[in-house]
Amino acid sequence: MGKIRILPDLLASKIAAGEVVERPASVVKELVENALDAGSRRIQIEVELGGKKLVRVTDDGEGMTRDDALLAFERHATSKIAALEDLERIATLGFRGEALPSIAAVARVLVRTKTAAELVGTEVEIEGGKIKEVRDCAWAGGTEVCVRDLFFNVPARRKFLKSEATELFHITNLVTHYALCYPQVAFRLQHGGRTLVDVTPVEAVRDRAYQIFGADFLAHVVELEHAQEGIRVHGFASKPNWGRTTREAQYFFVNGRYVRDRVLAQALGESYRTLLPSGTHPAAILFVELPPSEVDVNVHPAKIEVRFRRPLQVQAAIIEAVRRALERARPVVEIGRAVPFARERASAVSSERALHREAFRLQAPLTPPTPRQSPLALTFSPKSAPEAARPQLEASPDRPPISPQCLARPSLEATVEGEEAERIRVIGQFRRSFILAATERELLLIDQHAAHERILFERFREHLAREALPRQPLLVPEVIELTPAQHAIFESVREELGRLGIEVGEFSGRALVVTALPADVPVSEARPLILELLEIAEQERRTASPERLRDRLAASLACRAAVKINTPLAEPMMQWLVEELCRASFPASCPHGRPVVVRFTLREIERLFHR
Repeated sequence: MGKIRILPDLLASKIAAGEVVERPASVVKELVENALDAGSRRIQIEVELGGKKLVRVTDDGEGMTRDDALLAFERHATSKIAALEDLERIATLGFRGEALPSIAAVARVLVRTKTAAELVGTEVEIEGGKIKEVRDCAWAGGTEVCVRDLFFNVPARRKFLKSEATELFHITNLVTHYALCYPQVAFRLQHGGRTLVDVTPVEAVRDRAYQIFGADFLAHVVELEHAQEGIRVHGFASKPNWGRTTREAQYFFVNGRYVRDRVLAQALGESYRTLLPSGTHPAAILFVELPPSEVDVNVHPAKIEVRFRRPLQVQAAIIEAVRRALERARPVVEIGRAVPFARERASAVSSERALHREAFRLQAPLTPPTPRQSPLALTFSPKSAPEAARPQLEASPDRPPISPQCLARPSLEATVEGEEAERIRVIGQFRRSFILAATERELLLIDQHAAHERILFERFREHLAREALPRQPLLVPEVIELTPAQHAIFESVREELGRLGIEVGEFSGRALVVTALPADVPVSEARPLILELLEIAEQERRTASPERLRDRLAASLACRAAVKINTPLAEPMMQWLVEELCRASFPASCPHGRPVVVRFTLREIERLFHR
C-alpha cells in the first residue's frame, strides 16, 4: 500500500484555515472586508477576551439570501470573480471564497442575514465546519456573523494565542486601519462592553484622522497629493520634527486595501533619509491608487501583502509626493533649533530634547542622602568606560569627601586611602547645563540632566522592587484623549503604571483622567509622560519581559523628573548631584546610554597650551 493518501475534508479544512486565520484579528479582518464589499455604511465589531471568546461583526450591507448564506460556507464559493481574467481587475477586498469556510472550520459560527427583498431572514449555525442548523429568523437587514471559541477544536493553535491585551491591540489596530481607509463608513469597536472606537461617517480622510488621532496629529502632519505615471499618492505625512521610535504610526493602503508592504515603507523612509536621525521614523497615512492590473493582491493568504508590477515607479511617486509636501510646508527645520523627537539612540525616550527646555522644580530627594563614609580614591578604567566618560577623580583639601563609590562601573576598583583620599571640588556651572568640577589633576564636565537621571533611575528601580513609588495627588486632574491603539496598550500596562505612582481612571470613551503622579514628576509632565510610557509599552509588547518593560518605564520617568538643561543650579544642589552620582551603581552613563562625565586630564590641558 502506498504512503501517500488524500487527507479527509475536515482535516484539510483545518490546515487551510491556518493560512487565513492566524488570530482573532484575522477573523475581524475577513468579516469587516466582507461587510465593506457588501456596501455597508455602518459596521459594529464586538469582542470578548481579546476576540478569543467572541467576535461579532454586524453590518447594514445588502445581506444574503438563504441559498447564498449556505453556499458562502463552501470553500472557494464567491460572488467577486468568475474567470481567470477577473484577477487582473479585482476591485473588491475579498475574492477567494476562503474566509467564511476557514473561520467556520475552527470555531462555532452563527450567521444571521437578510436582503431587502426578503420578508424573513436566515440563521445558519455551524460548528467546526459542519452545518448544525438552518432556520428562519426575524432580522432587519444586513448580516451579523458571530464567531465563538476560536480554535476550540485545534488546541495546538489556541495555545499560541497571545494575551488578551495583545490580541485586542491587533484588533484595534486593524479596525483603525479600515476606519481610516473608509471615512464614509461608521465603525464601532467594543470590548467587554467598553467602546474603543466609535467614528461617524465623514467626507474626508482628514476628518476621520481627526476623529481617531485628534487635532494634535493634524497639527504635525502635511497633506500629500501627487500623481505621476498613472500612480496617485495622497494622504498625510509627519513634519520632520515629529518622529516615532517605531513604524506603528505608518498606515499604507493600496487601492482601498490595507497592506504591509516593504516597497512602500522603504519609499517613505527614503523621503526622510536626510531629515530624521537614525532610529526615528515618520508617521504617515499613505494611499496609493493605480490600475488594478498594476498590482497583484493574490500573493499572501491573508491578502496583507501585494506585489507591484512597477515597484520603482511606485517608490518614486511616493518620494516625490512626500518631498513636495514637505517643501510646501517649509521651513522644514528652523536653523539653530534641535528636532524635538531627534534621538541619539533608538532607545532614547521620545521627547527628551523638548523637556530639557522645561524649568526645574527643586523638590526633596526621593530618599535622604546616606551618611558620609570613608573617602575613596576614585579611579576610572579606560578599558571599561566610554571614550567620552573616563573621570579619574581625586581629592581636594577644601571640600568634604565624596560618598563611598566612584564614577565608574562596579567592576572597577575603588581604593580606600583614608585621610589622603582624593576629593572633588565643584567649580560652577557652564551654560546652565553642565557642572564644572575638578580634582588636583583633572577637570570634569558633568551633564546635570544625565547625572540626575541616573540617580533617579536607580532609586526608582530599587524602590519598585519593593513597592509602588510614592505619588502626589493632582489638584486639577489631567484628561488625556487616547487613540484606539493607545487605549488598548493602556489596558495592558494599567497595573504597571500604578506601581510607577501614576493613578489613572476612565473618563469617557477613550479618554483617561490622571489624578496622581509620582512625587518627583512636575504636574506639567502628566500628558507627555503618559503618552511616552504608552509608546514604550507598545515597543516592548513583543518582548514579554516585565523586567525590561519596568526598566524602560523607570528610565522614562527618571528623564521626566530629572533636572533639565538650561536650568541654573545653586552650588549645594550641584554638590549634591555629584555626591549622589558617586553613590550610583553605574554612574558612567544615563539609563539611555549617553555619557554622564567627560574628563580633561592636567596633561591634556597643558598640551593645549603647548606646555
